[in-house]
Amino acid sequence: MGFCALSMSFHLKAGAFELPRHIGNLGDSMTAGALADFKRQDFKLPWTEIKLLVKLLQFGATKDIAKVEARQLSWAGGYDKNQNVYSHSHRLSAISGLDHQMPTANVAVSGNESRHMWDQAMRLNEWSENNFDQAYPDYVTLMIGPNDICQDRTQDMVPVRDYHANISQVVDEVLSQSPRSKILLGSVPNIESLRNVAKDKYLHVGLTCEKMWKTIKLCHTLTTEESPNERAKIAQRVIDYNDALQDIADSRSQSYGDRVRLSRAAYGVDFTADDLSVDCFHPNVIGQEKLADVSFSDSWWADEWPRVKERLEAQKAEKERKRCSRRIRSGPRGRFRKPPGC
Repeated sequence: MGFCALSMSFHLKAGAFELPRHIGNLGDSMTAGALADFKRQDFKLPWTEIKLLVKLLQFGATKDIAKVEARQLSWAGGYDKNQNVYSHSHRLSAISGLDHQMPTANVAVSGNESRHMWDQAMRLNEWSENNFDQAYPDYVTLMIGPNDICQDRTQDMVPVRDYHANISQVVDEVLSQSPRSKILLGSVPNIESLRNVAKDKYLHVGLTCEKMWKTIKLCHTLTTEESPNERAKIAQRVIDYNDALQDIADSRSQSYGDRVRLSRAAYGVDFTADDLSVDCFHPNVIGQEKLADVSFSDSWWADEWPRVKERLEAQKAEKERKRCSRRIRSGPRGRFRKPPGC
């Protein structure tokens, strides 16, 4: 393929630093874009209910989680042609001057925990070795943690020391084996805040998010645990995981310099119920854009984005203006009218 040749074409500089030529994403369903193409309000619309039901039935029959994923909307590795989500991959492609996506491997797997990150890293290694003759892509994102907490009982949550060891293994592997690579660690989102925002919101008449969670038994520790003491343990575990990530980033920077950073911003994202999908947990397209925006602000290339975004938004506005300047016929003998949304 033309990956190697393509990578040379955007070996460009931005300010005083070099841009990545390829990207890899490690993580769980949030990075895989699970349910990102649905909004919570879609449950009230018959046609979207049917679309969702078909996807869930496909998943039930095939056990293929990809049936409910929208990777093009991932905060990390997506490339949304409608520009609703400016992912890290989309932003870096644009900053590099490309009108298409730079080589990106999103190997995130819905349902994975921190212990699965090594297997994902090995898949990323194979992709990078085969296409670019280096151990790992120039830029790697890693966000993991909710499934380490997602258990039937709080005592079954993954211990902090195990979480620390799982992430450390992957970070050390990438930094030591691939001298060009940088890693951005994404903090675990504030699960308690997300739960409190969503639980009383309605999916349909008489069906709140909390009732839906109890019906489908979605991650007891994340959603339906009621004990204040247990909820405090869950909230503290998220904080402890993020502290572990900070320790990993700080300690590795002593040996590897500014090649690994933690973006704590994801923990502070002010999610609203309108940012969530039909399961009242996974971020929809709005939530994915929020994750992309706050986390990219901690990247090595954050200062370059505002200028490029202004250009992209201007192009998008001009494209919409041209679309709305056209007239379409409403029927064989109907009148001409503006396109929908204009």
